[in-house]
Amino acid sequence: MKIKSLFVLVLFSGIITTAFAQQQSGELVAAGNQKLMIIPFNTYNYLSDADPELARANDRDPGTISTLFRYGLNYNLSARVISKGTYDILTDTTIDSQKDLWMIYSSIKYQFEKPIDIYAKDSAEDKSIKQPDLFGNGGEVAEEEEEKKKLFQKEEVVEETGDRRYLNAVITHPEIFANLQSKYGTDLFLFINQFELITNYNHCLDRSKNYFERKVVVHYSLYDATGRQLKGDAVYVTFSSGETNIDKIIADHFPIISDRLNESILASTNALPANK
Repeated sequence: MKIKSLFVLVLFSGIITTAFAQQQSGELVAAGNQKLMIIPFNTYNYLSDADPELARANDRDPGTISTLFRYGLNYNLSARVISKGTYDILTDTTIDSQKDLWMIYSSIKYQFEKPIDIYAKDSAEDKSIKQPDLFGNGGEVAEEEEEKKKLFQKEEVVEETGDRRYLNAVITHPEIFANLQSKYGTDLFLFINQFELITNYNHCLDRSKNYFERKVVVHYSLYDATGRQLKGDAVYVTFSSGETNIDKIIADHFPIISDRLNESILASTNALPANK
């Protein structure tokens, strides 16, 4: 695990340097008084139908693709989300932080819900969509793979019916927020709940090259230190399946996702009372 972590950190050292350079140069102006903790998606909540293809194109092991996307997304969020400061628990390699990350994961129950915005007037009172917890019960590998297939099918249904849903992080032990705030000085908590990389084989972009539409979908939840959920939704970006260079996918498309998340966070935190 230490070798793998070192490999990932070296691989993204350029991204880290760029992020800090931007912050030091003042390109990212701090807004609000809230410090944000970024909580990465659990590797169990990574869904992709493109990893074998991407692995071949980048001469990598298929098992490393999710790791690259996981770190790439968090680095972009750390660099582009505007707040008093960001704390990325994924890249904190101390023993305590890794224990706390798994403690956070063990305090989450995932379930599909309608998007929520605590300050939106039309935010649904009963936002839950009744269906089984798809991720919290563990199970055999075969069962996990079957559930993943169902999720891909459900995403297609959502697009066809217009019934927007996202995978929410429901916190079963809300007392963790006070503990995390005390320990890390963070006032807001951005949970990346699920990462999807889906190829739409019904939408061909270039028949001569057999390129199809590919979509990255990021499901997220935003909480404050009192355990109150401020926002919950999913953002996405589309591109061609002809784009197979992982570094380029991260560099070109993850900033767009991060900016959309940033806009959502600013909309919620700017609406907070002054004493928050």
